Amino acid sequence: MDFTLAAVLTIAGATIGAALITGLIEVLKQGGIPSIVGNEPKWAMALSAVLVILAYIAGVQDNTIAISAESIFGLFLAWYGIVRLAMGIHDDFSNKPSSLRGSVSGGNG
Repeated sequence: MDFTLAAVLTIAGATIGAALITGLIEVLKQGGIPSIVGNEPKWAMALSAVLVILAYIAGVQDNTIAISAESIFGLFLAWYGIVRLAMGIHDDFSNKPSSLRGSVSGGNG
């Protein structure tokens, strides 16, 4: 198996990256970092940005990614996909109203 950090910029890698980000946020939250509680989406955005920027740099360094408008747009799409997936995973596990497990109607019964 040939693994590179740039794999995060693929669809499969973005899915794994989102799970990694969600898990990391939960671990840090349980570790007692109070600024995370209630700010999970901001943390997801920041950590996802760090992850995709590192992946992009790694891809450029090992010549699997050429710097171009298209690859920078791909970087943005990977970041957006990871953030949306990470926030969706978080919402599902915390049973938010917008989650798959939450109430769609919002009614009281």
